Amino acid sequence: MILRFRLRNKNRKISLQLQDILAGAVFAVFFAYLLFTGEPVYTGDTFQHENQMIMREPGYALLIQFLRFLSPKRHYWILIALQNLLAAAANTAVVVFMRRRFGLGMPGVCVFTGILLVPHIMTPMFSSTHLVLTNALMTEGILFSLYPLAFIQLLRAMWSGRPMGRESICALVGLFVLSLIRGQMMVLFVVWFLLMFVLTVIRGVQENEKMGERNNTFVLAENIGRQGLMAMIAAFIIVFAARSLVIHVYNYCEQGLFVDTASGTAMSFANVLYVADREDGAAIEDDALRALFYEMYDSADADQMNYKYAPSGILGRAAHHEQCHDDLNFIYFAEPAKRYIGETKNIYPDRYQELMIAVDEVAGTLSAQLMPQVLGRYILNYFSVAALGFVRTVAYEHPVLVWYAVFLYAAAVVLTLLLWRQSPQSRAASFMAAVLLTIAGNVCATALMIQCISRYMIYNLPLFYMAGFLELRDGVFRFMERNKDGI
Repeated sequence: MILRFRLRNKNRKISLQLQDILAGAVFAVFFAYLLFTGEPVYTGDTFQHENQMIMREPGYALLIQFLRFLSPKRHYWILIALQNLLAAAANTAVVVFMRRRFGLGMPGVCVFTGILLVPHIMTPMFSSTHLVLTNALMTEGILFSLYPLAFIQLLRAMWSGRPMGRESICALVGLFVLSLIRGQMMVLFVVWFLLMFVLTVIRGVQENEKMGERNNTFVLAENIGRQGLMAMIAAFIIVFAARSLVIHVYNYCEQGLFVDTASGTAMSFANVLYVADREDGAAIEDDALRALFYEMYDSADADQMNYKYAPSGILGRAAHHEQCHDDLNFIYFAEPAKRYIGETKNIYPDRYQELMIAVDEVAGTLSAQLMPQVLGRYILNYFSVAALGFVRTVAYEHPVLVWYAVFLYAAAVVLTLLLWRQSPQSRAASFMAAVLLTIAGNVCATALMIQCISRYMIYNLPLFYMAGFLELRDGVFRFMERNKDGI
């Protein structure tokens, strides 16, 4: 009998290993095909990374620099080979993690393998850029692989039960690295903080119950503090400060300017310019700046780059804003602003990095003085852009699929609450809760700065569908458990 048990256990291990190997083989073949049938795709972002401009974070730029040092003529090919190799390895690691944590069989492994490939299929087929992500010389080429790895480390931290344990620190370090590749990833710092805070509260409540002090608020506060609350707050502040310091030092070493990443304020000002009316310019105190605003507004309005020309409906308004945003930023705002800065500060394109810092300062001044005038229209436009972002996170933008997305989010929230009610320890429910929190953070933060295009949104698409699959499976199993006696 013991021998039979050992053989059965050995066969099961071999079966699980074969599942992992199969998933890895699928990813290897898929990304090898993308590599050998494609080529490096050079974009405007690539130029900025390649030249270590202050508008970009240091991570990807330093990687390009290092590979160019290794091979000045073939570094782009090495980079996309690295990106495709990383995609195959990272996605395999995610499937293995999910199989082990949730006891997935072969059908589940196959489903998760397919889900993880969706962003790499959707973007070339449906996005406006039609980019093959892992062949693109931009941050998405590497972040779509690193992002799910960082997220599963976040899940490890959440499930470890230790708010400031080794898993939590490792998760924060991973998120720090991602934020040095793309600023958009800073929203994950907030997600980490909120998840760890909830964990400290849960553990504090549990300690209160053990001590028989369930209703004692003072004891509860003390128990929450003992779970590492102050250390967590300190880590949260330190990671922001450390990121800022690293970027300042990087820009000083590369450009001689001890500054943070520039261009974010200019991008967000495009949203203000889009919802402005001409009479709003009266709020600008400086005569020269007011004249600059009128010039920007009149040229943009003449080309219908304004909220007044948007079609009706949420999708229509968001789509029109999206079509206008980049032109408002790079043409209607940036070009007059550069000329204004040259005339007033004698900073010209031969000092390009300083010029871009000054452009950001002009954008900040205009935003501060115009925002009280445009706030209502700004909020309305913001909700339209964010709504499209939520849709694009889980689906393609289409009037029918909007309702599909609404149904998915509602179902996810309801199912999460039901599973938590039945079992507060449900990992499927906590997985979905973390995904929904991350989606909300990503969409809301991105809509403040720029348009919610697909390649900014679909980082969380595979995670959402994997969490949904696990919740449905968990719900079915629990239903069968409750009703097995009646069958």
